Amino acid sequence: MKDMRFFLRYIMLLVLALGISLGNAQSFDLQAFADSTKYGWNDYLERAQYREDLTLRQNKLQLYELEAVPFGGNVLKSAVIPGWGQFATKHNSRATVILSAELISVISAVYFYNKASTNYDHYKNATQIDEINHYWGEVETPYHYSLMMVGLAGVIWLYNMYDVVMSTNEYNENLWQDIMTRSNSPLQVGPNGIELRF
Repeated sequence: MKDMRFFLRYIMLLVLALGISLGNAQSFDLQAFADSTKYGWNDYLERAQYREDLTLRQNKLQLYELEAVPFGGNVLKSAVIPGWGQFATKHNSRATVILSAELISVISAVYFYNKASTNYDHYKNATQIDEINHYWGEVETPYHYSLMMVGLAGVIWLYNMYDVVMSTNEYNENLWQDIMTRSNSPLQVGPNGIELRF
């Protein structure tokens, strides 16, 4: 029984000490925050102006986060379909050129490979030496063109990946300046209608 009383007294003292220390810590934080000179504010008017400026910047940051193009997703888009990432960053002419060049090189590679494959079938069925030599020559040229077109498609794809990294960074850097310009414009079109500031 004595041990139980001692244990309860010990717990009560511990809770009391913890409560007092937490109470002092909380009042210290409130007092530190209430001191406006700590943050460089001379009066409450400067504090209110700072708060308003902070709110405006937070709103602009939310707009930026909504309109910014995510880097990883954009790179993945361009890895799957060359030019797709450039379309997302509003570089439409660049995206069209990259996509067209990639399609032309891939289609050309398939065309030349099919032509070489057809000539290879003729080569396998040939029985005369002249026919064998002729069809072998007809196989080699389109096959080499096919390999060159595959290489060109690879080079275009690599350039596409480099370009999407650069254009995504450029787009996101310019987006903040665009948001600042739009917010400073005297004419604003928003969900509440048209607003004209003087």
